[in-house]
Amino acid sequence: MFDARSGLLTRQREYLLSCQLPSGAFRLGPDRDQINPYFTNLALISLVRLQEWEAVRAYMDWYVEHLNTDGYINDFRLIDGKELDTGTADSEDSYHATFFSLVAEWTRSTGDCSWLAANQDVLAYLLQGIARLQQADGLTWAKHSFRVKYLMDNCEVAKGLDDAHDLFVVFGNARLAQEASVRAAACKAGISRMYSRLRRSYAMYDRSHPRWRKWYPDVTSQAFPIVYSLCEPKVASLLYERITKAFPRFDAFENGDMYPWMVMGVCARMMGDERRVHNMLHAATDLYICGTRQPYWLIHEAGRFVELLLGE
Repeated sequence: MFDARSGLLTRQREYLLSCQLPSGAFRLGPDRDQINPYFTNLALISLVRLQEWEAVRAYMDWYVEHLNTDGYINDFRLIDGKELDTGTADSEDSYHATFFSLVAEWTRSTGDCSWLAANQDVLAYLLQGIARLQQADGLTWAKHSFRVKYLMDNCEVAKGLDDAHDLFVVFGNARLAQEASVRAAACKAGISRMYSRLRRSYAMYDRSHPRWRKWYPDVTSQAFPIVYSLCEPKVASLLYERITKAFPRFDAFENGDMYPWMVMGVCARMMGDERRVHNMLHAATDLYICGTRQPYWLIHEAGRFVELLLGE
């Protein structure tokens, strides 16, 4: 397969770009009518690395122009060529956090600070959106109307706040940079308290720990502290051992879930398990890109696939 690596990268680049609408928004797939900013934020990291900078900048403009009256962003649906606000989103904490990570990736890659200069106020507003969700224990609610503290969300929030700190440093706002840093540290401390040495796992949310026979959200949630480098090496090794014992062939997508969960390949790479990364890339090509599961191949999965392929 890797003799055709360039061809695979080209195909996935084209796939991702084919999802973009004239407004700058991205659909979940070329034939999909859903617009999900969270999945888009994750997907476009790979487009930044492929130097598709203008496409990503157009999306960044779209994001900040579509905040709702509460200061967050909803999912949209494409109906008769019009982007209609659904009035809801899966989360509010992760949407803004992953957007900060995308903007930081774009800024580092391009070296262009003009977008930051033009959007300082709105980025400060997004930070306050996350701040309103963060509680005394450092963890964020998924939404102001849904007061659950998810492990996966908070791992993304910790990363997003670190990236927000870097962005505020770039445009010289020491106060906001400090706030983002303090909030990131509090979030990381909250995540560390979600770990139970007795149960040898993190709580998936609140005090609910995983059942190791269930793929999502139980087992997948345990990968996120590894993916975002939020646990000590011994804990990461223990968790990965439990993940691979529970689902030894997750790299062949034998987990009871039709979606590929390419983020698990990132987890495998973080643990130095290149055999499973290699197998996952092969299986994804055969089953999802070229095979019968193509309807389940969405932009964030393509983005993770590119990320893994670039590391080969």
